[in-house]
Amino acid sequence: MDIKEKIEKIMEKEQMNSAQFAAAIGIQGSTLSHILNGRNNPSLDVLTKILKYFQTISSDWLLMDLGSMYRTEKQSQVPTLFDNIDETTSKTSSLDQKYAQKINTHSTTIQQNNVSSSEKPIQVIPDSLQDYKSVIEIPSKSVRKIIVYYTDNTFQEFETK
Repeated sequence: MDIKEKIEKIMEKEQMNSAQFAAAIGIQGSTLSHILNGRNNPSLDVLTKILKYFQTISSDWLLMDLGSMYRTEKQSQVPTLFDNIDETTSKTSSLDQKYAQKINTHSTTIQQNNVSSSEKPIQVIPDSLQDYKSVIEIPSKSVRKIIVYYTDNTFQEFETK
């Protein structure tokens, strides 16, 4: 099956005519018409736009005619910033969380015992984690700027004065 037939099959499965399909993926109707009539092959940009809009379509199927038209459940999951990619990342993350809790416990204890030395950096030496052998300095800090990024690609800045 060639790429033109695959695009036609996507349009059929998604119940879209050529004008709707072109508008949905963000290309000119004439560009799609040239592809469907066999005058031009789709560019990489057009294929990328198809895969971005129809995220359940398998890129292996569209580009190389491998596998099924739709992705399996595991393939269709787009990892987010907060997902653990594999077990190694998960283990590292849990070690980091334990280490952060240890630092918070130690720094709270040190701050309670030495209220007068709040301007000096606090040194924390981890007891139980062999991977963290260096001394971590935690200076006295305050928030200067916060930037919030929204899903519509806008952002808002908050600064202290």
